[in-house]
Amino acid sequence: MAKQGGVPEDRRLPNYVNDVNTASCVFCPYGAEVKAGDQVYVYDEKTSLARQQRDLLVQVTAVKTFRSNGRVVTLDLKIATEEELAKIADDSEMTVQSLLDHHAGAATYDAKRSPVVVYFKRCDLDGAKS
Repeated sequence: MAKQGGVPEDRRLPNYVNDVNTASCVFCPYGAEVKAGDQVYVYDEKTSLARQQRDLLVQVTAVKTFRSNGRVVTLDLKIATEEELAKIADDSEMTVQSLLDHHAGAATYDAKRSPVVVYFKRCDLDGAKS
């Protein structure tokens, strides 16, 4: 099993989060092969820490299908609020506009790999699985 930054690649979410200590979700523009209940690592890379990678074991609480039409985003077919979009964007190191722009027909959109938002919570380190 290949490792990058000390974390097995098959146990990592596909995108960085803004801050492992405050993030609770991450936007995955090309899907993610995780499901609720999985334990995986989230990771960030902080310039203020000399670009040191930090990772944290988390448990996936939900995986919601993401859809945008350029004006509105839905998560599992429910319209996302402005506050939720702002949280997703902040946690995922991106802008709300880039979330809105990720829709069918956009140059970066891959129709074969549906985007999702993965929600997670920090694992209790005493009971964490390896």
